[in-house]
Amino acid sequence: MNLELDHIVHFIKDDPSEAVAKWRNAGYKAVLGGSHENWGTYNSLLYIGQSYIEFLSIEINHIAAAAENPLIKQLTDELPLGEGIGQLCFRTSKIEELKIELKRKGFETHPIFEGSRKRQDGSMLSWKMLFFKENPNYKYPFFIDWGVEDDRRFEELRRLGFIDENFENKKIEEIFIASNDCEKSAELWKAMMPISMADVYISSDGKEKRASIGIGSVKITFCQPLQDEGRTMEVLKKRGEKSFAVQFSPGLENEITLFEAVYF
Repeated sequence: MNLELDHIVHFIKDDPSEAVAKWRNAGYKAVLGGSHENWGTYNSLLYIGQSYIEFLSIEINHIAAAAENPLIKQLTDELPLGEGIGQLCFRTSKIEELKIELKRKGFETHPIFEGSRKRQDGSMLSWKMLFFKENPNYKYPFFIDWGVEDDRRFEELRRLGFIDENFENKKIEEIFIASNDCEKSAELWKAMMPISMADVYISSDGKEKRASIGIGSVKITFCQPLQDEGRTMEVLKKRGEKSFAVQFSPGLENEITLFEAVYF
């Protein structure tokens, strides 16, 4: 079961064009995505190597409120708590086989969802998604299958002008997730997916215990606060066990904080 980080979903309250503007003000090219007409949402996108960040917002409230897609349900549930990174999505080319493998491991999933979005140029993009049925507090990721080889898909994105040359040779190296028990979180993810365990350690400032795992080419680091203050504890109190920071490789010249998350 080969998996790679496909994208990070960052929930925002503003029009997605605001995310485009903020990244462009920082010197980087984000692009408008389009509308998910069946879900009442719309997005903008920032591509980094063969992954991307999706800034997802509600466009039509009553459609989003009625959507059966678990990601949209999570968006409508959590956005009143505040903005921030809501989900991680991993890419597979064999989503039906993945569903069978997860069932064999004892995990129940929803039926595979068909997704689509109308691009700004009017063309349609389609994909398939797989979600865990039991996902308390939306802790665990979901999966996507684009139905096309990665190289072909990214060549099309270049042709459409979606790729920023500054980010084409970068990658998302590490994602930091607030956790009440970092070792337990790491073990739960390990039970679901093919994962390499990296390390358990105390952060250099002594404020967090951390457990890192590797999925494909990205490192996921669960951060357990050791003090009743600080950024990680704030995330836990406000939004629960959620991602709050993303490290690129090579890193950005300047750290960027927007919509309650940090990119560096």
